[in-house]
Amino acid sequence: MLKKIRIQRVSIFDIVATLVLAVVLVAFAVQGTGELAQMQTATDDYIQCETLARQLQSGSDYLIEQVRMYTATGQREYMDNYFEELNTTRRRETALEYFAEHYGDSDAFTLLKSAMATSQNLSYTDRYAMRLVAQATLADESSWPTEIRSVSLHDSDITMTDSEKMRKAQQLVCNDQYQNMRDDVNEKITESMDSLTALTRSRQSGAEAVFTGVYRKIELCAALLVLLMLEICMITRYLVVKPLMDYGQSIRRGEIFPVVGAAELQDLALTYNEVYRENQETQKIIRHEAEHDALTGALNRGSFEKILNIYENGEKPFAMIICDVDIFKHVNDTYGHAVGDEILKKVASLLKTTFRSIDYVCRIGGDEFAVIMVDVNQELSYTVSEKITVINNQLYCPTDGLPAISLSVGVAFTDRADPGESIFKDADKALYRVKQNGKHGCGFY
Repeated sequence: MLKKIRIQRVSIFDIVATLVLAVVLVAFAVQGTGELAQMQTATDDYIQCETLARQLQSGSDYLIEQVRMYTATGQREYMDNYFEELNTTRRRETALEYFAEHYGDSDAFTLLKSAMATSQNLSYTDRYAMRLVAQATLADESSWPTEIRSVSLHDSDITMTDSEKMRKAQQLVCNDQYQNMRDDVNEKITESMDSLTALTRSRQSGAEAVFTGVYRKIELCAALLVLLMLEICMITRYLVVKPLMDYGQSIRRGEIFPVVGAAELQDLALTYNEVYRENQETQKIIRHEAEHDALTGALNRGSFEKILNIYENGEKPFAMIICDVDIFKHVNDTYGHAVGDEILKKVASLLKTTFRSIDYVCRIGGDEFAVIMVDVNQELSYTVSEKITVINNQLYCPTDGLPAISLSVGVAFTDRADPGESIFKDADKALYRVKQNGKHGCGFY
């Protein structure tokens, strides 16, 4: 069954399924984000309300603290602090305004409003107590705050001595009635916070229920995506990757492809195998022609340059040997090009048989040959000289009816002293010196 599966059809199905799941997943994610935002908003609102409720309570406590300090010490700064909070800072009023705007119809606001009313009632007692203290300690009535001047003392209090006024003021802000009213403010603020907590939990619970459902749907979509990915991976592994790996191994071994995998790859393997069988011999011929000289069978100039580049960039020592056929033009002019071709073939054959099989014999020009002799250094220069002498002896004393010729040879080793621009140019310089000094010989750079 697997051999008949077409990747094209499977891929179309996988793409469509992936897109559908992706769209559904995004929709659920957007919905979940919205519900999470609602939960966050509810939490932020609760934190803000709690802060403001505490602010209302701290404002009320601050006023009580300042009036008690004023009645206890008679120092004007406590009275000034009291009225700065009451008229400028206005922490209680700011908190209540926020609640009125955002929670005006809630029980929490009703409770805070009641706490604010009680706190304001305490302010009446505070001002009366501060009027008593001001009457006892501040002679200049014009410097009193307006709120203090507007308070009228009872006739019985006016006739009190200064110490009696101070004592009564302290009693007004410290008696049980005053403390009960203060406790009532704190209790209502606490009840307001409990109401806010219940409201926030209700909002969070509703959003949490929706978010939990969305999250489970997202988990389901994610699980389906994972299964789809596993299916894609398995199909890709067994129908595409493994066959391609087998094809790669077949290429490295020079074999035909096994007919395995998806239908498309099986068709590819059958086509490749057919072409492979048809072109195997042709490729051998083409490769040989691309790398070798057609006349002499030696490696051509392109192969020479590639091999030279490899050895120049490598670390193994080698020798560059450049050979030039002496009086070759004279031979061509005298005996004809056919004889000249035979001489070139003979030179190539002698170079191949005289040098080792691991050395590279190349024809790099019309009558110019090069040998890359590997794994040698200058200590073996005598070996090169002996081989050239053997070749020249056979060329100069022919037994095959061809005219006598000789080779002029220039040699450069990689470990040569004072190397020039390149080993090829150094060998060419050695060849030039040989030709300048009578030809028929071997020179070293």
